[in-house]
Formats: sequence, structure tokens, C-alpha cells
Amino acid sequence: MEIKNKPVSASGNKRTFFSVLKDKCGHIISVISTVMTMQMMTAISAFADSGGGATSGGLNGDAGEAQFYEVIDFFAKWIGRIGLVVGFVGAIMFALAIKNDDAEAKTRGLMTLASGFVVFAVSQALNMFMT
Repeated sequence: MEIKNKPVSASGNKRTFFSVLKDKCGHIISVISTVMTMQMMTAISAFADSGGGATSGGLNGDAGEAQFYEVIDFFAKWIGRIGLVVGFVGAIMFALAIKNDDAEAKTRGLMTLASGFVVFAVSQALNMFMT
């Protein structure tokens, strides 16, 4: 006995179970991705209240922020100093490369000098990153 309700493709060939499953999975995946995209587009932003009297470990929010900024300032100060030392070492390397007329050493010295000054500049411009 032959089953007469099997799906037939446009070319007249009988479709197998796996081809039907593949089509349905593609449809399901496209529906799920559309729903996820719509959820991401309609996200609601929530902001924490920073002016309240919430305490954590005996410190209110302002004291905790002050301690955080003190630690960041301490690290920034020392990282800036390290950047100056690296820049100084780069200047010495460049000076010695000029003396020896070594092109590769000149490049290394200038790169070290520039990288040290960039580290120092970023540590001094810390207020741009912290608001």
C-alpha cells in the first residue's frame, strides 16, 4: 500500500524526511533570530540610584567612590613615573645608537622613547577616562 500524502517538490521528486526537517529548522532558526533581534532593539536601560543612603560595609556610596578614586590616582601616579623612566631609557638607547650609527638601534630607541611618553601622557589624562 502506498502513502499518497507525501510532500512533492516543484520538480516532481518526492521529498525525504530530512529535507522537510531541514526546511522547518531553517524557518525555526529565522523566527528565533528575528525574536532575539527585536528583543535587543527594545531593551530598557535601568540606572542605579547613586544619591541614596545605601550602605555597604559601613561605607556609603560617596566614601566608596572616594576610596576607589584614591587607589586609581595612586596607580596612575606610579604608572606615569614608570612611563617617564621608560622614556628616559629610550632616550639613552637613541643617543647610544647615534654614536654607533646603528639604524635598527635608533628605531628601537625612538620607539621606546615614544612608548614611555605615551604611557606618561595617558596616566596624566586619567580625568578624560573617569567621569
